Amino acid sequence: MRTKPPRQSRFDRVFLIALLLGSGAGGARPDLARAQIEYDVTIPTTLGDTTETFWLQIPDDYRPGDPRPLLVGWHQWGGDRFEMRSATTIGAICNERGWIAASHEGVSPVHWNNHPTQSHVVDVIRWIEERYCVDPDRIYMVGASMGGAAGMVFANNHLDPTGPMVAASASISGIQDCERRFHEQGINNSMIASFGGTPDQVPFEYHRNSAIFFADSSESMHVNALHLPLYLTFGLGASDQVWRRHAEDLYAVMAPYADEVVLRESAIAGHGWSCAEEERICDFLGSFALDRHPGRISIRADEEGRWYWAKIEMREPVGTFARFAGEIDPALRHFDFFMVSNVASAELDLPSVGFWPSTGDFTFRWEIQDGMPASLALAGVIAPPALLLRDGCECADWIHDPARQVLVLFADGSGHYTVFLDPAEIPSPPLAPPAGSMLELRSGIDGGILAALREEGTFSWGLYDVTGRELAAARGLWTPAGEIRLDPMSPARSGIYFARATLAARSGVYRTTAKLLILR
Repeated sequence: MRTKPPRQSRFDRVFLIALLLGSGAGGARPDLARAQIEYDVTIPTTLGDTTETFWLQIPDDYRPGDPRPLLVGWHQWGGDRFEMRSATTIGAICNERGWIAASHEGVSPVHWNNHPTQSHVVDVIRWIEERYCVDPDRIYMVGASMGGAAGMVFANNHLDPTGPMVAASASISGIQDCERRFHEQGINNSMIASFGGTPDQVPFEYHRNSAIFFADSSESMHVNALHLPLYLTFGLGASDQVWRRHAEDLYAVMAPYADEVVLRESAIAGHGWSCAEEERICDFLGSFALDRHPGRISIRADEEGRWYWAKIEMREPVGTFARFAGEIDPALRHFDFFMVSNVASAELDLPSVGFWPSTGDFTFRWEIQDGMPASLALAGVIAPPALLLRDGCECADWIHDPARQVLVLFADGSGHYTVFLDPAEIPSPPLAPPAGSMLELRSGIDGGILAALREEGTFSWGLYDVTGRELAAARGLWTPAGEIRLDPMSPARSGIYFARATLAARSGVYRTTAKLLILR
């Protein structure tokens, strides 16, 4: 990344402090005392609401073109941008490790990590990235008390791989659930001002600006932190009881779910920065780098836009969440996109995860949980499919956009799909296996119908009389391998009937038709 020195403009107010940390920064340890450059910077915001002022420290061994981790600090309730620098040794540790450090003011000293403040932090990170060589996959966040949950909150809301994302976060005495804290205090006027009302009036604002909403996990964005390494700490013993409970309760939810969560009681009594074990915290943060394109994602989205490899539009984009999850296995050429709710359309950037849907064939499961119509676009599909099956039956609810190289499908429920891009890959003739192989149908001695599946997959079947009239059917059943009994209510009488079945399995799609004598 091209770097350049901080520039002065009519919007930017930059003061060079250039202090020796050993004598100029409160609380700095003598063994970490080295010279580094500090700035006090004021910039305009993209929101246009006000300006943002932040403290910035550049390590003394910084060299242009050498990517450095960036640690972003979030201050306590009523604090300011210098709080982390003056109250902890984190600035000194960052300098010793060659990290860039910054701490912002926010829209006010009592911003409660709200969306405007998060937008300001994006502006801060981008300003630094324009002037210094920041490693975009090693952006860390740490905060105390009001700012303690901010790194997780920011990460939950910023999962667009084209923008700033958090590699790991540490919470010191963090208030994880703003609604719960509001009720613990009885009333909190600064929360009312920051979120635009009480939790009863604007619950959505409290939920999307908290690490978790303990009372109702279906209205909480904590599921987004699946891949966020998280360090939760609080003061020793009884010195930090309320914030200890927030951390312990969050840990109980996240530990069995997320990739990496640490819960630690500090060896120091106190609250917030005063109980910070700075070296331990920085050791934890520095051991992680960001994976921008994980194959497994879980999202509750508060806004339209891109979330990892899924870009969505919402049916109800204001005041409610969208929900979806996904798993991709490029080796098996299969993906699942499921738990879809309040999503009008989704476009999946499969190539970003190493899945190239341009040749051969692939399969996927698409599950719309709320049963409402939606479209699913698959990026990277160069040519229209030769054949597209849903639950083993040919599907025509799709279009191909050659200009954008996108395949778009339409549905209002769950389905298992197989996409054949190369006509030579289509099993032939008519996708039917020879007798005695993958799929068989036969009549039982008691008048039932038996199906034998040699492989698990999506199974569909139908029963017809000699005129071709459908008497019974079931479609889209995910069925294990083995023999299963089909027991339709019809026919009521004995006679000759025809049964047809389709199995969409990982190894291919199979069809068979059988003439059956059914005795009733």
